[in-house]
Amino acid sequence: MRKIKNFKVNLRAKDILRSVRKLISTVDMSVELEETIQRCGCFYTRFLSPSVVYDTFLKESLSFVCEKDIPQKWFAKSVFFVTIGSALEEEYKKNESAFGEHTGKIVSVIIAAALKQSKNFMQRIISNEAQYENCEVTKVIDIGNKYYKEICKVISIDKIGISVGEVGTIYPKYSFAGLFYWVPSKRKKPRSNCTICSCRHTSI
Repeated sequence: MRKIKNFKVNLRAKDILRSVRKLISTVDMSVELEETIQRCGCFYTRFLSPSVVYDTFLKESLSFVCEKDIPQKWFAKSVFFVTIGSALEEEYKKNESAFGEHTGKIVSVIIAAALKQSKNFMQRIISNEAQYENCEVTKVIDIGNKYYKEICKVISIDKIGISVGEVGTIYPKYSFAGLFYWVPSKRKKPRSNCTICSCRHTSI
């Protein structure tokens, strides 16, 4: 099992501005509102704490099977939990209109963008590891709360401050559980040490 805490996500002001514009249904935005959105974005992004914990398992080695979008041929699967932490939500709740009437919309855009980039970060990490096994990874699969309890048996999510309630609720609220399937790559590479079990074997 591996964890990465407080990695950086690159939230661009232009992207946040564009998304907020869509949420408030306006094309022409005043200079004052643009400046407010930028100040709000700069303020709340300070409270992001993206962290992830993950592990990769050989086929048939997990006690549960997530049957969603399983590819025909796959070698292993990487299961992960990612969170942006709880500090941003806590800070927002102190004053939900700190930057005017659109504060909530701006915060929701920041949260969505941070989670998306965190998942993209995870995909880059897993893709790089899969390349050593001459594999590629599928798109991210949303596991859903049905399997949270099973995952907690093999991954220590408390290492990054995540917990799961009795009814499958996840805390912090803005967290995500997913997996990537490893599938054989069309490009063959020389054999190398296995990143999963540390053995040495030929290409798939």
